[in-house]
Amino acid sequence: MLENDLKKLDFSENLTKIYMTILRLGASRAGDVLKETKLQRSVVYAGLEELVERGLISKTLVKGVAQFTPNDPTSLVSEAEEKKLLAQKIAVSLKKFQAVSNREARLYEGSDIIEQVSDKSLATENGETVYFLGPSKFGVQSNLDSYWRRYHRERVKKGILCKILYDKNTPRNTVDERNKLEGCEAKYMPFGIDQPMWMLIFEDTVAMVIPGDEPPIAFVIKSKQTAEGFKNYFEYLWKQVE
Repeated sequence: MLENDLKKLDFSENLTKIYMTILRLGASRAGDVLKETKLQRSVVYAGLEELVERGLISKTLVKGVAQFTPNDPTSLVSEAEEKKLLAQKIAVSLKKFQAVSNREARLYEGSDIIEQVSDKSLATENGETVYFLGPSKFGVQSNLDSYWRRYHRERVKKGILCKILYDKNTPRNTVDERNKLEGCEAKYMPFGIDQPMWMLIFEDTVAMVIPGDEPPIAFVIKSKQTAEGFKNYFEYLWKQVE
């Protein structure tokens, strides 16, 4: 049983034999270990050096001959703790690597870019919210009334919620119409500036749409951390408006 437990602590079968022999014999020479374990000379010497390096035994010279003495076995605990700290450090680094690896940024362009980007949000799970920050009648989206009617029909059918902060150029009746839709709330942004860009935020995605360019373009960033940051920003602005 003890031998099996040691194997779980990075002890090979041969290293276990060597270590248990040293513990049983006490201060020993390499020849003593060779005689007891019946292992190959190179295996014994390599194992002894590994145990010394791991701090589990000590090596001293007695009349010019190496002698090996077992240290307090509780040093195994220190070794395990050091590995745990290393594992925690590596885990933090791997999480950072994973976050960067999972981040994705793409550029889209085309006359139908608004439909392309907005349709992606219709894959949002039932009960989740999509956020529109700063849309207006600016650029090509001034001709998208029929698209938005279809979009909201699909949104309602899928149980997706919606919050919209319109810019100041949006007609009042548009805001009122959105507030009549199931699962949709709409307000004006708390500041009155012309915005050449609006944002769509959903799940782990942020889309920044520039409808006034020819052709219109959109930057789509897939990053949970970025999306959460913009959702918090949206909610902050939302609370500023009655």
